[in-house]
Amino acid sequence: MKILKIEARKVLNSKAQPTIEIEIRTEKGTVKSSAPMGTSIGKYEAYQMKTDDAIRKFNVIKRLFISEYFKGQKDVDIFLRKVDKTIHFREIGGNLAIAISSAFLKAFSLEKNMEIWKYIEKEFGTIPKIPQPLCNIVGGWNGKNQFQEFLFLPTHQKSFTKSLFKISEAYNEISHILNENDSNFNYGKNIESAWVTSLNYKKILEIMKSISEKYMLKIGLDVAASQLYKNGYYNYGDEKINSHDQLSFIENVIKDFPITYIEDPFHEDDWLSFSTAVSRWRPKMVCGDDFYATRINRLLSSVEKKATNAVIVKPNQVGTISDSIEFCKEASKHNQTTILSHRSGETDDNIEAHIAVGLGCDYAKFGISGERIVRLNEIIRIEEEMNNFDSKSEKIHTMSKNLKEKINRI
Repeated sequence: MKILKIEARKVLNSKAQPTIEIEIRTEKGTVKSSAPMGTSIGKYEAYQMKTDDAIRKFNVIKRLFISEYFKGQKDVDIFLRKVDKTIHFREIGGNLAIAISSAFLKAFSLEKNMEIWKYIEKEFGTIPKIPQPLCNIVGGWNGKNQFQEFLFLPTHQKSFTKSLFKISEAYNEISHILNENDSNFNYGKNIESAWVTSLNYKKILEIMKSISEKYMLKIGLDVAASQLYKNGYYNYGDEKINSHDQLSFIENVIKDFPITYIEDPFHEDDWLSFSTAVSRWRPKMVCGDDFYATRINRLLSSVEKKATNAVIVKPNQVGTISDSIEFCKEASKHNQTTILSHRSGETDDNIEAHIAVGLGCDYAKFGISGERIVRLNEIIRIEEEMNNFDSKSEKIHTMSKNLKEKINRI
């Protein structure tokens, strides 16, 4: 595929901050994709370049993409690695890299007249499936609790749509309970549209426990411990604790409450604590986010150490679609639960929904409210499309079987 035109523009993300959007025009049409941005950024993530600087870099290199012929997504991502030979895209910025990579993914899908998730299946040999929702319900770090996110996920899933609306009911019911229990609550939301409360973590978990039982949901925590770790200690206000005490603290929390998912309970280099947690907390999901930063080399080291049993996949952490897909495939190969995740600074691009389905991820961590619904609603549509296709295939199979039986009788 040759492109006719490629341009960059500055657009807003959900935090009212500038980010970069890439637009590509081919003979088949025009596509565009934008780069999300994280708030808590791990040290192993791709370099986040200032948007104005990234656009200047783009203007220097864009001619290279016009003159090149690309057979598929892998060609584009290999080319990006040739343009910027640094591991973390320090020359052009990981945000520019993922915006270009994502835009090309859409362009190839358009070229093949395929949905994006379907193109991923054909290009990378994946097995698509509809994920389960993993939703940020209540935000943390308010001075009275130690966790970044309090989440809900389904106990069992008949369909993504049913799971999602069940969680949405629970999300709204929790707001009324918070209003009754927190005099400071005013239905405010944080940057991921989770409820903001001044209650401590124990009270939040008590509320979530009662609601989870009513709606048959499970509870998750995102500790984001790397953001709490400094000079060898986890810092909780005036209190500082070491890794051993952090393990004991989280362990007591998950004993007191029915928590099945724990994300980044330790800082990104604490391999021993992660491994200990997986061994002692089984069958709970111990998930790595900052711990991996979607890096396959860290994943392979983790497999040997059995440091996690679940992984977060964030394409902008690594800078290309191909790297994200290879990371996810390798994780699945080693029986890791895979979770395609949004970032706190999101855009109106719904490509992550297609990536989650195309990769066959177990969960999609896309929030539950606000601008987050762009991705959630897209999975609803994809699920409907897949169900319709399966229904048609089943009818064709039945008709074919009946026809063969008639022929045999003749």
